[in-house]
Amino acid sequence: MKAGKLSNFFAGKRFSSIYRDDLLCKWQIRQMQTNNSRFGERISLPDSWQRKALGFLREGKDVVLHAPTGAGKTFVFEQLVESGWKGRAVYTVPTRALANDKFREWQDRGWDVGLVTGDLHHRPGARVIVATLETQRNSICEGGGPDLFVVDEYQLLGDEQRGPGYEVTLAMAPPGMRLLLMSGSVGNPAEVAEWLCGHGRRVEVVAEFRRPVPQEEVFAEALLKRPFKGRKVRGHWPKLVSGVLGAGLGPLLLFAPRR
Repeated sequence: MKAGKLSNFFAGKRFSSIYRDDLLCKWQIRQMQTNNSRFGERISLPDSWQRKALGFLREGKDVVLHAPTGAGKTFVFEQLVESGWKGRAVYTVPTRALANDKFREWQDRGWDVGLVTGDLHHRPGARVIVATLETQRNSICEGGGPDLFVVDEYQLLGDEQRGPGYEVTLAMAPPGMRLLLMSGSVGNPAEVAEWLCGHGRRVEVVAEFRRPVPQEEVFAEALLKRPFKGRKVRGHWPKLVSGVLGAGLGPLLLFAPRR
C-alpha cells in the first residue's frame, strides 16, 4: 500500500490514535525492510506505551514509567537520545557496577558518554553521563543539572538509608529540567507523580503491565535440599545458590541490599 493510499485508508476509518500509530509504524518498517535488506537484521519497533512516554518527554513533561523487568524501560531513553534530541542527560543507577555496565554498553554504540561514580569522573562533559544519584545531588540542589535527569530504579525513594537523598534531589530539581523515573517494583507510581506535581511539575504516568520475561515462584526451602553433587556448601545464601543451580534453574542473578 502506497503512502497516499495509506492516508486515505485512515481517513475513512475510526481508529484510536495509538492503534493508528502502530499500523503506520509497522508499515514504515516493512517499507524499510523491502527497500534495504540490511534493515531486517535488527529493527527495534517501540510499543505504544514506549511511544507514549517519548511523546510526553518531547512535550517537556516529566514521566513516571512503570513496567516489568525486561519490558524495555531503558529503550525509551535510548530512543530519545538517538532520535535527534539535542539536550544533555544524566542517567542514574543504584550501583557503580550497573553504571559501569551502562557506560560500556553505550560507549560501544558510539555515544558521547561519560561516567561519574564517587571518586571516578570520566568525561564529565559528555552529552550523556551515567552516574550514581548521590554524585549529582549537590549540583541539582544548587540549581544546576542536565536537560534530562533519569532515575532508574527509583524505588530507592523508599530505602531507609538512601531514600532521603533521592527525595531531596527530586524535590529540588530545577523547573527546566525534565525527569524520567523508571521502575517495575513500585506499587504506587501515581502517588509518586502526585508528589512531584505538588512541587509544581507537569508529570505523566505511563504504565505497562505485560511481563515479557515469565516469572515463576519457587520455595527456597526446597532448593536448599538440592545442592550441587560432590560439593560441600556452608551458609544459607551459598546453599540457596547451589540449590538453584542443582535444580537446573540457572543461570542465576542474586540481588542483595548490601555487599
